[in-house]
Order: sequence, then C-alpha cells, then structure tokens
Amino acid sequence: MVEKIIVGSTNPVKYQATKEAFDLVGRPVEVKSVDVGSGVSDQPTTDSEAIRGAINRAKNAIERFGGGVGLGLEGSTHDTEYGMFLTGWACILNEEGSKYLGGGGRLKLPEKVARRLREGEELGPIMDEITGEEDVKKGPGAIGIFTRGVITRTTAYRDALIFAMAEMLRPDLYQGG
Repeated sequence: MVEKIIVGSTNPVKYQATKEAFDLVGRPVEVKSVDVGSGVSDQPTTDSEAIRGAINRAKNAIERFGGGVGLGLEGSTHDTEYGMFLTGWACILNEEGSKYLGGGGRLKLPEKVARRLREGEELGPIMDEITGEEDVKKGPGAIGIFTRGVITRTTAYRDALIFAMAEMLRPDLYQGG
C-alpha cells in the first residue's frame, strides 16, 4: 500500500528530500506539498524553536490536506560558545498523533554570516547576496555552498528524515522505554 505523505512546504528541496528518504528505506509513498506556516520565526535560532516549527508544519500539512501523514522540515541555526552552527529538523506525524523526530548534521557558519544572523537577518537572503545567486535555499542551500556540493540541503534534510524514521524502521528497539 502506498502511503500519502504531505510535506508542509512547497520548497522543491523539501519535496525531493522526502521522496529520496522514503525511497532509500524502501517505503512506497505518494508525496504532496502544501504551503503551510511553521508558527516560528523565519530564521529559527534554537533547536527547540526549529523542532516546534517542524512539528507545526507536519500538523498544519495534515489539517490543510485533510488527512495522511504530515511531514515538517525546518532549518535552523544554533549559537554555541564555539560558533554558530547550521542544522535542520524533521518531524513525521501520523493521523493517530504518533510523532517521529530527527535532526541533521551541523555545519559551522563563517563568523561574517553568523554576525548577520545574530542581527536578525535570514540565512537565505544572506547566501543569495554572498554567492550572487538567487534562491539558494531552493537549490543547494548554504550547506551545499559551504561543502562545494558534497552535501546539499536536499541530502541534509533527507538524512534528518531517515533519522526521524528510525523508530518506524526498528520499533523492536524503541519499545518498552
């Protein structure tokens, strides 16, 4: 049986990451995209805020579509004493309310980018300005720019989704608290 997955974003990167993640784990899905809000700031700056945004996107996707499995992906930064890091979070939410969370890797941002983020700017426009490209966040993303395409925004979100699926892939290891 093919599951219906509703991605809480119309960004093609998030759609493609979803298709790739489910393909890699061997789960046949039909993926739809809907434009929903995250309920958090445009540039989440903590893991907690980004996780909330991913959960909200998943919930809002189910509500907007009228059922199915909701999926939320939310990019974020997290400032530490070692510098500011870029990451992303995934939430898979089924109609019964079971919630599966996973996070991506972390990439240290250049200080000149981190400074602008701390001042309230959003990463997408900063990356567009730095690279001279348009809509970097709908393509390789900052991750792809900084890693010269070795890891892209799509593959980073794909991996976060696979981490979120761990409980579904190995329920035997997650049961019994």
